[in-house]
Amino acid sequence: MTISEQTALSTGARRATGVDLALALTGLVVSLARTWHPSAGWSYGDLPLVILVALAPALIALRRVAPIPVAVVMMGAALVALILGEFDAVLIGGCALALWSVAALGTWPSVAAAVGVVAGLPLFASWGWMVVVPSAFNRTAQSGLVEYQGQMVPGFSHGIAPEDVSRFTNQQWPWWLSVALAAVWLTAFLVRRYRKQAPVIGRHGTPGDWLESLRQFAARRENVLWLDAMLAIAMTALQLLDIRRGQAMGNWWVAPDWLVYTIAAMPLSLVLRRYLPIVPCVLLAAVSIPAFWAADDITFLLVALAIALFSLASHGRRLLAVPVAVVLLTAVPVLSRQAIEHWKIQLWFFPVLTKNVDLDIDYGHPLDYGYEYFRVAERVWPISLSLVLALATVFGLLARVYRRTREGAVREAELERRALEQDAAQVVLTERSHIARDLHDVVAHAVNLMVIQAETGPDLLERGDQDVLAGFQRIGDAGRRALSELDRMLSALRDSEGLADPALTPQPGLAELPQLVQDVSHELKVDLDLHGNTSGLPEGHQLTAYRLVQEALTNVVRHAEAAKVTVTLDVRADELMVEVADDGHGFDPEVAREGGRHGLAGMRERVRIHDGRLTIDSAPGRGTTVSAWIPVPEQETAMEKRTE
Repeated sequence: MTISEQTALSTGARRATGVDLALALTGLVVSLARTWHPSAGWSYGDLPLVILVALAPALIALRRVAPIPVAVVMMGAALVALILGEFDAVLIGGCALALWSVAALGTWPSVAAAVGVVAGLPLFASWGWMVVVPSAFNRTAQSGLVEYQGQMVPGFSHGIAPEDVSRFTNQQWPWWLSVALAAVWLTAFLVRRYRKQAPVIGRHGTPGDWLESLRQFAARRENVLWLDAMLAIAMTALQLLDIRRGQAMGNWWVAPDWLVYTIAAMPLSLVLRRYLPIVPCVLLAAVSIPAFWAADDITFLLVALAIALFSLASHGRRLLAVPVAVVLLTAVPVLSRQAIEHWKIQLWFFPVLTKNVDLDIDYGHPLDYGYEYFRVAERVWPISLSLVLALATVFGLLARVYRRTREGAVREAELERRALEQDAAQVVLTERSHIARDLHDVVAHAVNLMVIQAETGPDLLERGDQDVLAGFQRIGDAGRRALSELDRMLSALRDSEGLADPALTPQPGLAELPQLVQDVSHELKVDLDLHGNTSGLPEGHQLTAYRLVQEALTNVVRHAEAAKVTVTLDVRADELMVEVADDGHGFDPEVAREGGRHGLAGMRERVRIHDGRLTIDSAPGRGTTVSAWIPVPEQETAMEKRTE
């Protein structure tokens, strides 16, 4: 694959991810709009089920990263939405997109996931539909005496109407919807087969793969702003949902509309949590005080404040993070108590406290500003709550330390990898310089023979044939020039100072192997076994075989602690086989390669230039066998014989 193709593929992947993030963000916006005027199912259903339906559209962004879990959760959320009384087209569309990505997996994982999502979950839910639907609501409205402003009066208790529960129970999952989702998966599967696209088996095979894919997805710089926007909208939807459910249960009535909408909108400031983390911290801490007065439970607002404090400690300036967090968490309980002691401050937020809600109900008039004042005045921000929120700051500091430690480890690993690559490249260059010297000597020897033959040719001809003499003279001149140029071009590779070696000594060949074995025999027992006609082998191949045996024996003496080595050479008409086997303690070839075994790299480089193949079979405790197969072209063998 060319660089341009890789760039186009990367650009296409980023564009597809951007589309998925935009669809997920749109789904969350739809959920936020639905919480503005929630249905009875959202107002009175169990909170975990409502949260699942409200936030499930965010998973559309991950449909390519972990398609099977996303498809399962999206289908489950669609079933829960139907249990709560609504058909959610956003969740059905997200499930269809996830099934389209599921088709990219291997055949059996794809089929199993599709059947489980499309048929398994709806069938499982239909068995207990009559029981599941009523249990999804934690409170049902009943007539009788209810508490109102401190007294029991006739009326209906807060909760979902019984007729709504009956209506939700009578609706079932439509079978045609499962057929449509199955058609989506089948279409995607056939499209991939038609395009002959390979399945992506292994990328999404285990939960560990999914978690690693999610970590990499969240770490990409181009996804950060999208994810922060999704987090801000999700927390805003949860906060507004909390307010609407609280209003349905009789809370938040003392807060005017402008205060309710202001408190609901403050989690949107989390979009700035990485760039200006102080802003969401200050805004959320400021609205938490009146929200704490107005409602019995502000869990989601506190979660948003904890996220802001975590972001301040994790992404903000290190010298400002802790002081700002301490000031905010100390100021909130202090200001809360001061505002209660000076009750006119509360009237800025809750002017209804000065009015009697219902004059027919005798709940007393302890103060001119109403009975509800006592209910609000009891809600003093506890110091323990600030201490719990301070844990978010601590976790943020730990995350900062972990991120920097991880970045340092990644940089260190990258530097080590580059050092190994440079070391390996240097080994190759050094070995190539040795090879160049050896090849220079071999080629120079051949060129010398050519020059000598060309110069002695005229002696065999008649003196009078001037054209033939001139032709042979040109051959001699060309050979001298070629030898001179070759020597000048490769002389810089001979030593580190770039000085040419004037000694053109003949290079060793297979004839020198017995002497090499004898030199090593005082260290360990070496058996040499030669097969075939070694004299007809080209000089370059003989030199390569000699160097391989030399390097292998050197490694055995230095590292293997072996007692016996067997050297086998098999020379055939069109190939050369070299094998060096020892009974030493062996080693792991992969670890040796990462550790920079220079000799092994040199062996591979020598064999590679002859289009051969080098195999190293070794393991700790069972010795090492180095095998090389080198092809011998017929032209070189014939030329070598003619030269002789």
